[in-house]
Amino acid sequence: MMKPERLDLKTIIKSGNSSEIFKRMVAKIRQESLFVYPTETIYGVGGVATPVVKKKIIYAKRRKPESPLILIAGDLKIFSGFELLFNKWAEKLVEAFWPGNMTLILPINNSKEKISIRISNHPLLQILAKYIDQPFYSTSANISGSEYVNDPDVIYNIFYNNIDMMIDDGVLPDSDPSTVVDVSCNDQVFIIREGAISSDKIYNILGEQR
Repeated sequence: MMKPERLDLKTIIKSGNSSEIFKRMVAKIRQESLFVYPTETIYGVGGVATPVVKKKIIYAKRRKPESPLILIAGDLKIFSGFELLFNKWAEKLVEAFWPGNMTLILPINNSKEKISIRISNHPLLQILAKYIDQPFYSTSANISGSEYVNDPDVIYNIFYNNIDMMIDDGVLPDSDPSTVVDVSCNDQVFIIREGAISSDKIYNILGEQR
């Protein structure tokens, strides 16, 4: 396996979308590469949401195959083909917290299936949404069950043998992961994981009739 390429995010943004470095990054992502990338909370490891990439994530993270994965994108339009259902609670949370640090568990129309999605305001995800019309799998860049470290040097070494690329934004500020909220039921809201957005903020948005 070739040494995974390590690209500097600031250089990518400064170079612009017509640069060779930008084109190479987009091409690799489209080719189902597994890569490490920054978000507004922590570094994630993932790639376009395909079965091939999912298998790569499971292997690289030593993750249980049945563990669910979050889907992330820089624009809600990326999910237009998923037929997601947004009840009144979901609509309130979307208006208040997207793009941002909230993951919503939403039902898919005419099925019993539901998925976890987040719309990110990170510049990288915002840019990629204009060139790649697929969401990305997003999971923390650490081995399952081990402590997460936000130092890109450490992360790069951990995943060296299993990733194709890393997009480096330096040491990220300490941050909690996204808050996960289940709004897949019509009349109930469940906070599955309290993270960067507090439960108090959520309840203030939803009001007393949540």
